[in-house]
Amino acid sequence: MIDWIMNLPAWVWLTFIVHGVTMGTIAYLILLERKTASWVQDRIGPNRVGLGFGIIPFVKNWKMWGLGQPMADGLKFLVKEDYRPAGVDRILFTIAPMIMIIAVIVSIAVIPWGGTHQAVKVVDVSGAVDPAAVAAAAADAVPLGARMVGQPVIQTAGGDPYATPTTPPTPPTAPPTTTATVTYRYAFQIADLDIGVLFILAILSLAVYGVVVGGWASNNKYSFLGGLRATAQMVSYEIPLGLSVLAIVVMFGTLDLGLIVEKQAHYWAGFIPAWNIFAQPLTFLMFLVCIHAEANRAPFDLAEAEQELVGGYHTEYSSMRFALFFLAEYAGMITTSAVCVALFFGGWHLPWIEWLWAPLAGNVSDAQPGLTTSLLACAIRSMVFFAKTLAIIFVFMWVRWTLPRFRFDQLMLLAWRGMIPISLGLMLVTTVGVYWMAGANPRFVDVGGAVNITMISGPMAAVLLAGNAVTLLGAMLISRMLPAMAPMNRRLRIPGSRFTHTPLPAIGAAASNA
Repeated sequence: MIDWIMNLPAWVWLTFIVHGVTMGTIAYLILLERKTASWVQDRIGPNRVGLGFGIIPFVKNWKMWGLGQPMADGLKFLVKEDYRPAGVDRILFTIAPMIMIIAVIVSIAVIPWGGTHQAVKVVDVSGAVDPAAVAAAAADAVPLGARMVGQPVIQTAGGDPYATPTTPPTPPTAPPTTTATVTYRYAFQIADLDIGVLFILAILSLAVYGVVVGGWASNNKYSFLGGLRATAQMVSYEIPLGLSVLAIVVMFGTLDLGLIVEKQAHYWAGFIPAWNIFAQPLTFLMFLVCIHAEANRAPFDLAEAEQELVGGYHTEYSSMRFALFFLAEYAGMITTSAVCVALFFGGWHLPWIEWLWAPLAGNVSDAQPGLTTSLLACAIRSMVFFAKTLAIIFVFMWVRWTLPRFRFDQLMLLAWRGMIPISLGLMLVTTVGVYWMAGANPRFVDVGGAVNITMISGPMAAVLLAGNAVTLLGAMLISRMLPAMAPMNRRLRIPGSRFTHTPLPAIGAAASNA
């Protein structure tokens, strides 16, 4: 059993670690959310419940800055009454939160946490009868999910059993032992997909089905309106989200999220990190706004606006069904923030500090900075990636407790009159810039069909940055030339209303005469 456990593929271990850390982080993101709210509002926030919960000896009186609050909240959800109103669709009412949490968790699988690890394995292949069988046996020894590099190196102790003897051989005292040294690589992510960007966009777009199904199955008009709002919002903001991602894809010519991160792990002018945030700042802003809308976070939380819809799509939910919606929102924040880090902030790349230790910058090939032989370097990279993700999540919370909620017509206008035209312009200037600078960043296809992608050069980054500036200035000028819309907050005359003519002037005149 121990041998079987130790021989499990790397992606199995990564699955347990990533999802375990993600679920634990979700719990403490709720505490961070409440603490952020208290900082913004100049108060203390949760600080009473420690890890002793007031009952565990020796630590029951330790407050521990409120670190036990998330577990207390989780326990509360577990023991609350699982209420289900009459008239709901029983099956869909239960499935809706499952759809949402599953879609979000599955999308985490393609996040490239720590580059690519290269390892060596020595396999005993003495039972094979010819060199081809030895090579096949060595290839079979490569762990599931890993990719073999080159051909296995075969070594035989006690003589070559495949050589043709010229003299009668001396009977060996022991049969020769044949081993094969296999070099293989595996990405430090659960699923190494060549279409990782497309996979995440496709899976995250399914999460809205949980909102829509939950709103419809609740048999509640407020929940149904929340589902309709979520659908309209998703349709509107998926367009600029996809276009902003497509601008990055056009730059590198690949949908492989790990490769996009690896190609940012270098420097312009010797010291400027080659992160896409510096080449495409306006595209990053578009992406950041869109992931706020996709996660239904304020100021885009119109699907659950308490002042208008009581609670929106989860009005009728309680206990763990409601908790799944709650957890799915925070898990979605983790996923979208991780994608933001991978696309715009260099992923696991730690600038300047990596010069102190070669494996952090890759110690196998200069052309592949993500490739390292150190498992510790991959772990440190993962922590760097996770720290950047938490920084983006803090921006989510900062925005929530700073900006007021949009009105729904304003939400739609922002998408269709603002973000979609700007994202189309960004896509256009990125395409023109990549085509114009094709000589500085050539892409070619080998005979074997492998696409070789160079890193983005400094001149190309400058061209793309200028394109972002031109797009922003063009959008500002065009917005001034567009016909003005009718004021939305104008006063309307209501026939028969007692407030048609305000009595205040008459009262004021009477008071002045007195």
